[in-house]
Amino acid sequence: MKLKIIYTLLGIIMIVLVGLIINELVPKDNVNSPDETAVVAEEKEIPDVKKADRIEVINFHATQRCVSCTTLGKLSEKTITERFVNEVASGKIIFKSVNVELRENTEIVNLYQASGSSLYINAIKDGKNNIVQNVKV
Repeated sequence: MKLKIIYTLLGIIMIVLVGLIINELVPKDNVNSPDETAVVAEEKEIPDVKKADRIEVINFHATQRCVSCTTLGKLSEKTITERFVNEVASGKIIFKSVNVELRENTEIVNLYQASGSSLYINAIKDGKNNIVQNVKV
């Protein structure tokens, strides 16, 4: 019985490892290009948030979330609300958690070109969006 459990766990580990390897090797055709609204942080520097009129930090997620995705959302919100108390109180920094699967969020999901679990920063200056996906979280 213990041997069966060990083989099952090893099988799950192998599936996860294969998935990670495939994820790294398969070309990513759907990665945002520089001329699109949202830009991946590695392709563009994080915006100069000190000069922004307002900053939106948005945690996009699906309805079903794994522990890591839930933790990312909680820690992101905690960081914003605890480290930027004055900015949050004044409305300069806004944190949102948005479910990409809900119909009422279609407009914001399309604006940010978000899918699944992702974290975006939008430094709004003179009414113009400067959206960057933070891929380093």
